[in-house]
Amino acid sequence: FPISNTKFMWNYERFCVFWRRGGNWAAFVLFWFFASAVIHALENSEQNKELDLEEESKRDVGIITGFLKEKRNDFQNDTKLTNQLERMIKLMDESPNMPRLWRKVDFELVMAKHKMIKSTLEVVRDEFLRIKEGLGKDDISGRELADAFIKLLSEDDTVSAFRQLGEDHEKKVVADKKETEKKCLEKRNEGQPCEENWSFWHSLHFTSNVFSTTGRGTKTPITTGGKLATIILIIIQIPFFLHCLATTAAPMNRMLDTILGISSKHDDLEDLTMETANSRQRQLVMLQGFLVLASVILFYMGLSIVYHLYSTSWLTFSEIVYFNFVRIASLGFGDILPEAKYNLATAICRNLWNIPGQIVTFAMLVRVLPLIS
Repeated sequence: FPISNTKFMWNYERFCVFWRRGGNWAAFVLFWFFASAVIHALENSEQNKELDLEEESKRDVGIITGFLKEKRNDFQNDTKLTNQLERMIKLMDESPNMPRLWRKVDFELVMAKHKMIKSTLEVVRDEFLRIKEGLGKDDISGRELADAFIKLLSEDDTVSAFRQLGEDHEKKVVADKKETEKKCLEKRNEGQPCEENWSFWHSLHFTSNVFSTTGRGTKTPITTGGKLATIILIIIQIPFFLHCLATTAAPMNRMLDTILGISSKHDDLEDLTMETANSRQRQLVMLQGFLVLASVILFYMGLSIVYHLYSTSWLTFSEIVYFNFVRIASLGFGDILPEAKYNLATAICRNLWNIPGQIVTFAMLVRVLPLIS
């Protein structure tokens, strides 16, 4: 028994050393791919595509129905008009098939086919005439802008330009339909579904948003299975990721302690809270280490800001600084999404690029918490 126990302890110790020196990160990456495969299997279905489109259509139908219900109260004295609105509300609100039909409507195509471009522009022009009349005489800039827009909408060249856009859209719809039917036929001949709504790349991006806690919502689960899997994923993956951050931040802090003059006998930063360490030296070293790590974060943010300045020309400097700070803080507001103009591989790499910043931020928190606790 003693021999086997000694052997077990030796193997356990070796495993712990391996785990803390990068084995946990390797396991985390394997779990990331496994979780992504599970999400992909649950979400990559025609059911998901139908549900996604149906949710969008439900929102549109809900907006229209809400508008009609609001206006219905304005015509209570007109029985005929009220009854007509009631019929339309009932048809749109109670029919489960309405969202499915509504999503097939292409208003841009309708306007082009029925020559409604000029009429629509005239409606918009009349609205700006009304808006102009409501502006005060001292609102010179507003009235000038309204005049310029009314003049632009009244020109025949504007009508011609929008009419050409409508015709081009109509041609594109027809061409896209033919291309879709062609690709669908090719996939069916290969025994594959027509469309892959949620690819494995989507799953990798989604799960990386989960563990990095950025949660920007660019792609979210629709199926019941996908939502339940996401709950389990959050419970397991986020603590696992925090563990990996902690095991990487700890040696970083120990190295800083050594460089800044703390004795090597302190195995971790918590030892610095003991009475054996000089209180003033402890606080000084913690503050110095915090400033060093803060400098690293600023340098890291600077690199990220420079990258986004050259790669995202549609964002201002202040928006780029704001986005990078929010991203490093692991907050997912979703108001700025630079990855929208990149492929999924680039978006995933951007999430992975966030990990070094999170490690340094975690190390900063570990150093400063004893000072404020």
